[in-house]
Amino acid sequence: MQILLAYVPSATSEAAFEFAVDDARARGATLLVLASETGLDARKGDSVADKRPLTERLDETGVEYRLQVVPRRDDPADDILRAAESGEVDLVVLGIRKRTPIGKILLGSTSQRVIMEAPCPVVCVKPKSFVPPRI
Repeated sequence: MQILLAYVPSATSEAAFEFAVDDARARGATLLVLASETGLDARKGDSVADKRPLTERLDETGVEYRLQVVPRRDDPADDILRAAESGEVDLVVLGIRKRTPIGKILLGSTSQRVIMEAPCPVVCVKPKSFVPPRI
């Protein structure tokens, strides 16, 4: 089994990281980590407590993983969906963040697109500090 983790240095990705690692351990799965170019440097994420390099943190988990760095794009869903459609991914794990309905319309939603278009199950994880948007 292979679990795809989409990662950028943020509180939402940190929550997804923890979930994906725990799930990979429980299932004996490998992780495919899609990290944006900025994802390798945790110092660029204001809400990331652990500032060590992503590879160091992944090595420490003991979970088998493969790290794929992808260029920053306007719509990261393209890279996530391309990997999910490869036939080698059994589960996608994404961090989600607070957005108002208007924000989704104006800015789009990577997670919404992945949920709707991925050929495999998608788990969306929110950080413990998540507060629902006011409508």
